Order: sequence, then C-alpha cells, then structure tokens
Amino acid sequence: MRPCDRTDSSLVGELLLLAAAAPALYFPQRFPPWAVYASLLLLAGGWVWRRLRLGVWYTPTPADWPIFLLFGVMLPISLWVAPAPLREQYSIPRAYILLWNFCLFWVVVTYGSRSRRYIELALAGFALLALAIALVAPLGMNWLYKFAGFQSLIAAIPSPLVGVFAGAETGFHPNQVAGTLLYALPLLLALGVAELLQRRQALAMPGVRFLVWLATPVIGLVLLLTQSRMALFASGLGVVVMVLVNRRWGRRLLVIAGLGVLASLPFLSATLLDTMGETSLAATLGGMGTLKFRQDVWVQAVRTIYDFPFTGIGLGTFRRIIYLLYPVQVSPYYDLEQAQHAHNFFLQTGLDFGLLGLVALAAIYLGAMIVLAPAWWGNGPSGALARMAPWWAMGLGGSLVAQVVHGQLDAVAMGAKTNLMFWYVLALTFALGNLYQYSSAHLRAQ
Repeated sequence: MRPCDRTDSSLVGELLLLAAAAPALYFPQRFPPWAVYASLLLLAGGWVWRRLRLGVWYTPTPADWPIFLLFGVMLPISLWVAPAPLREQYSIPRAYILLWNFCLFWVVVTYGSRSRRYIELALAGFALLALAIALVAPLGMNWLYKFAGFQSLIAAIPSPLVGVFAGAETGFHPNQVAGTLLYALPLLLALGVAELLQRRQALAMPGVRFLVWLATPVIGLVLLLTQSRMALFASGLGVVVMVLVNRRWGRRLLVIAGLGVLASLPFLSATLLDTMGETSLAATLGGMGTLKFRQDVWVQAVRTIYDFPFTGIGLGTFRRIIYLLYPVQVSPYYDLEQAQHAHNFFLQTGLDFGLLGLVALAAIYLGAMIVLAPAWWGNGPSGALARMAPWWAMGLGGSLVAQVVHGQLDAVAMGAKTNLMFWYVLALTFALGNLYQYSSAHLRAQ
C-alpha cells in the first residue's frame, strides 16, 4: 500500500471513530451510561489506530505543554473541585465535549501537517461545519430585534428546532451563534478573496475552492442577522487587521493603536460603562444596557478567581455559584438560562480552570502567534506553499483576532457545544505552521 493510501485509510478510520463517539459525548443525557463509556473508548481507540497506522501518537506543536497542562491537569482538577450536584449537571457533560475537541484537535494537526492536500481537506471539514451551523442555527434561534430593518426577514424564518435541545429550550442565543461563526468568516473570506484575485494561490482543490465561495456569503449573512454588535465589530476588526498587517505602515498603526488602548486602560472607570448604559445613549447605539450587567458579572468573576486562584470553581459552575457566594444585582433567569458564562472568555477560563489554566490559554495563543508570523510574512519555502501560506496565515490570524476581541465582552466557553470551532481554528493554525516549518527545513537541507 502506498504511503498516501495508508494515510488516507488512517484518516478515514479516525474520522469514523470521532463521528461514532460524538452523539453520546455531546448529548450524554439522551444515552445510557454504557454508551458514554463506549464513546470514550472510541476516542482512545483513535489514538491507538493512529499509532499503528502512522507510527506516531501525535504531531508536536509549539503549544504542546499548555494544551496537555490544560487537558491533563487542570481539567481533572476542575471536575474534582466542582460541587457534586453541579459536577453531574454541568462539569462532566462539558468535560466530555472538551475531550472530544481535544481528539479532534490532534487529528487535524497530525494529518494537516503532512501535506497541502490534507490541510485543504481539514479546511473543507471546517467550512462544512461552519456552513451547517449557519444553516441550522436560524431554525432554532431565539432572535433579538435590535435593528428594525431585519425584523420582517427574521419573522419569515421558521423555528422548528426551538425547544428541541436541552439547555436551549427557548432557542439558541444569537450571541452564541455569532461568536461561533466569527471563527470561520475571516479565514474563509481571506481564502475566497485570494482565489478571486490570484487563481490557485491559496487553494489547489477545486471542490474546496467552491465550498469556500459557497460558505462565506451564507455565514456572513447569518452573522449579520444575529445582530450581535460585538461579534460584528470583532469580525470587522479581524478583517482590518488582516489588511493592515501586510503593510509596514499598517503594522506601525496597529502597534500605535494597541499601545494607545493599553495606555488608556487605567483611566477607564466604571463611570464609562454606566454612561454607555444610559437610556439616551443606549437608544442611539441600538441598546447597550447589557454593559451594566456585564460590569456587575465581571466584578463578581474577578472576586471568585481571587478566592479560588489555583483550582477555579469547577467547569461550567459559575452560573450557579455566582448566586450562592457572590450575589449579583440582576435577574437569575438571565444568567442561568441565557448567558451561562461570565461574558468574558478569559475570565470564564480562569473561573473554570484557575489562573494556571488561564496561563495555559495565554501560552496557546502565544504558540499560535509564533507559528503564524513566519508563514504570514517571513522568508520560507518557494513554490506553491510560499504562495498559499500568507493567505492562510492572514485568515487564521484574522479569525483569532476576532475571537480575542469578541471574548472581551462575550464567550463561547470551554466545553460549550460549539467551542469545537475554537479548537479547530487552532488546529489549522498549528498544522499550517508545521507544514511551513517542515517545508522550510527541507529547502534548507537541499
């Protein structure tokens, strides 16, 4: 059997194992316990299968130690510290999803690092997943009516999925859907533009190219219909960064703007958020009263992390513990049924995994920056890979920027069902970095 055929069969086997394990791990309440345990064995079997077929457990990345620290140390600790009733209700179901995401991450990294063909196949899976979310989510959305121009269009969309999924009985929250789709939009937009401007520069497979062109406008439209101001702003900023970072003056402008934001932080006070929540300004900006709510939640989240710095309070338990230990002056219904997190991705990670988990998350971002920088504008291999890598790095960088910005006011928290998009983007990032690094090393050896 040729190496390519062996790799193909290995990939197919792993994908089948992942697909078979997903239902019981994502919806454990609908399956008997033995099905969940069998699904965990399927995940473990994927690693053994990879070792037998390819001779490796996984392909290393610059972020190995923080990833294994987060999953191998802090995740078990987050389950241990969670109060028993909340552990069964929230922590364990989210841990199952995180373990599935962990295995998906290494499948994408391991195979995507091997050749341009495999990383494009991984991109196809990413685009299909984002497209499926964009098509299915509107059928079960709990729509927000912030912009008057969209009301008639939204009213015409049927809602057969409302009440079908546990935890989203009133429908999917638009902010969560928007926070999921923004992972995909900058990347697909960059690759789609690359194919329009310079044929076959970013994508070699016609089917993947067509899929990117199909998915991009659909995802963009659904993102717009969610009317999530922060997601729209974050996506736009991600695109702006993609454009500016390719110019020397643009990079200088970004550095100046970043330093300006950091310098202004000490002078920002609670008065600013209070002012933005005032009725007159809220009406002008489309309703920003939730900023005051976020301010209250952030204060309590920081207090919680201060009290539980090493272990956190347990995966997914903040939604209940905040009312037990740190009462916040808002309706419990809003937080428990709709928010389910601290409205900040980084604060929520600290709550779930402690400060050490937050450090691990920061190290993962640092590793992503390290692998993207050479591919974005560094010197490297010549030929097709040199032409595709900058466009991929541009799109992946834009997606991560959008996620970081969006994470300041909202969160698709660790263990949420759509948090797999976060790990998928990171997997594509490290796969691209490995592919670029291996090609550069091979070129230097010649």
